[in-house]
Amino acid sequence: MKKLFPILQPLITLIFIFIACIIYGFSMSPAIIFLNHIIQVSIEHSLFIESKFKFALLIGATVSLCYFIFGISLILIVGIIFRILPIKPKPGIYSLYSLATIKWGLCGALLRLVNLAFLNFITPTFLNVLYFRLVGIKLGKGVQINTISINDPWLLQIGDRTVIGGGASVNGHSVEKGTLILDTVKIGKDCTIGAGSIIWPGCTIGDKSILSTQSVLKRKSTIGFKEIWKGNPARNIRLKNKNH
Repeated sequence: MKKLFPILQPLITLIFIFIACIIYGFSMSPAIIFLNHIIQVSIEHSLFIESKFKFALLIGATVSLCYFIFGISLILIVGIIFRILPIKPKPGIYSLYSLATIKWGLCGALLRLVNLAFLNFITPTFLNVLYFRLVGIKLGKGVQINTISINDPWLLQIGDRTVIGGGASVNGHSVEKGTLILDTVKIGKDCTIGAGSIIWPGCTIGDKSILSTQSVLKRKSTIGFKEIWKGNPARNIRLKNKNH
């Protein structure tokens, strides 16, 4: 596989560009149908036709709505792909030239289709929570995710009422010494992950704990119940509500 990789990589890239065009095309179809319907109805019933400004306002508002129709269609299509196709590699240590690495790269590329085109506009809302559920995160009730930087979501578990702060990054992978390392990340209930913080694979965060803003939790770290961790690398600074 390693000797073939210089040939496989550009070939796989070209294949994915074709796949991406199909996915975007399917996602745009409902929006295009809706836009065409609005234009036809406005012409047939002479709605706003007499005023260029009113007609432009109608088309502008419709196109804006079409963007959200496209985006919602996109998250559903990508979510369904993650649900029905066996493309998600399991936790383990793999060669960078393995089939598992190719599958991991495909998953990452599919996630970027949503990240680049739409995810920022629905973060944080119930729609981004729905999307993350579809692509594999095991989510509890009342979870809020205020970031798009959730890598390898099928390796992530988040407990009830936990908040992921803006710009935080949660990673289920790292690349070390020519290998791809995939591992789970488990975040308990009622936790707070501070804005701009980074969590690396293999980490476990206990219930009611806090990872402070812009902290870096190194690989395979364990935060205990009600602890507060801070820094780069993050370390336990004190117990949360120690006397309770």
